[in-house]
Amino acid sequence: MTSAVKAIAKGLTTTLVFFVLAEVGLRSAYLVRNSMVEYVPLPYALGNNYGPIPPWLDALLILKPHPSLIWTNEPNAHRTYLDVFSPIRTQQDRIALLRRFTPSVPPEFRDNPKWEIRLNSEGFRAGEISTRPDPSTVRIVCLGDSWTYGMPVGGEQTYPSRLASWLRVERPDTDYEVLNLGVLGYSSLQGLQLLKMRVLDLHPDIVVIGFGMNDSEVPGYRDKDVVAAPSSSRSSMLARAKAGLKRAAQALESYKFLEYQALALTFRPKPISDYLKVEAGMNGSGLVDYGEIEPWTRVSPRDYESNIREMIRLVRARGAEVVLVDNELWEGSPYRAALKKIAEAAGAPFVDGQALVADARRTIEKNLEARLDLVERGNHLQPAPAGKTTVAFRIYRGQVAVPKGLSIVGADPQLGALVPNVVAMRDDGAGGDQRAADGVWTHTAAFAPQTTVSYVYTNSGTPGQWEGLDVPYVRRVEVPESPDGRPVYLPIETFGRIYMQGDGSHTDAAGYDAIGHAVARAIAR
Repeated sequence: MTSAVKAIAKGLTTTLVFFVLAEVGLRSAYLVRNSMVEYVPLPYALGNNYGPIPPWLDALLILKPHPSLIWTNEPNAHRTYLDVFSPIRTQQDRIALLRRFTPSVPPEFRDNPKWEIRLNSEGFRAGEISTRPDPSTVRIVCLGDSWTYGMPVGGEQTYPSRLASWLRVERPDTDYEVLNLGVLGYSSLQGLQLLKMRVLDLHPDIVVIGFGMNDSEVPGYRDKDVVAAPSSSRSSMLARAKAGLKRAAQALESYKFLEYQALALTFRPKPISDYLKVEAGMNGSGLVDYGEIEPWTRVSPRDYESNIREMIRLVRARGAEVVLVDNELWEGSPYRAALKKIAEAAGAPFVDGQALVADARRTIEKNLEARLDLVERGNHLQPAPAGKTTVAFRIYRGQVAVPKGLSIVGADPQLGALVPNVVAMRDDGAGGDQRAADGVWTHTAAFAPQTTVSYVYTNSGTPGQWEGLDVPYVRRVEVPESPDGRPVYLPIETFGRIYMQGDGSHTDAAGYDAIGHAVARAIAR
């Protein structure tokens, strides 16, 4: 062996030893770190604007790949989540929480709500499931996505759990067994597959079906393409072999760590102004031409209808019945309209989750206005210019301290033209504010009726800086007509809270309780 070959061999050996030691060291460090984790934080950001996910969190994730279902929940997983859909100083603080290697929770988050999950040996948020129910028991399977699963609430607050409780009230003479087979992020295609693979074998008497929110996602792929049978051609076999080698490399912790560091160095989070700008460009309508973007939509409206109808057919072919549940917060969703149409055609009960949440939200707004004695309080504002409505934005400080004052920011110049902490609101009983020092901050502006205005609030931040942030959520309002030209006082909002929502996409425990009660009434009838 020549000296050159020996030098190369020695170098390769040294490199290999280095990477082996690095791999062992990283795996050991992650294992020790995760063994000390008490709470897993969910640092919500607008548009999921997190950047790369640290590799040490992989072991705490609860979804794993599946060839037919795309993914499933991790069996026997037990996690306690720290909810941080809450005010924070800056957007970067939320991202830093996710990337924090130290497993302890920073002081500013320690009092935030926590919620726990326990999954059974099949990965479902239920107890262990027997294949056949007791003959005297009515078995109900709740099949759906994260609304059925119960994000972000504890096990007893999910709508299947509340359904079981309400059935004991509505029909105390009947024994019911309610099984929660919801999986995070599922579309109707995954639901149909799960129905065929597991649900029908459980011999349910009733299947409660709730899909729609994830079907409408535009991630750049279609679910049906992901689960399509692979080709057996030689080129496809080579492609799969290459993909297998790539997956093997990506499974190495040293590879993932280096990739994460590289991505983290180049990641620049989008400022909140970018999201407000997009909303302003759409005028808040949220209208999407799903026909045009079908190749990039997880499940098109047409395929969604087909999937739901096939689920109903399969369930009824087994002698069971269905209840359909709308699980979106988007009132204008074409998927929601399709589900209502299917329910009418199939003669199936339809539980309108969006309407239940909206009605409860209006009740909260009215009760807060009455409690703060602001219902009949007038103002001395001048009438709006012709063709416009003067609206008064109102935000209650709630449980947060306000060292300086609350501000509002949106794309319109009256709302700061996307510059934060420059449009100060008032709590001095003047300029449209109804009562001084009552904790309700007010700002007035004039817009054309039917204009959709998008905005966020901030608390005592530096002018021009995104500081003192509210929950990571863009608020919206459609400006109403004012028949007599008088200013319109919008419902009072609360800093740090979106009524009836646990986060930007899901309802809260009260909403799940309302859905569970509505499903129980439908079943009892």
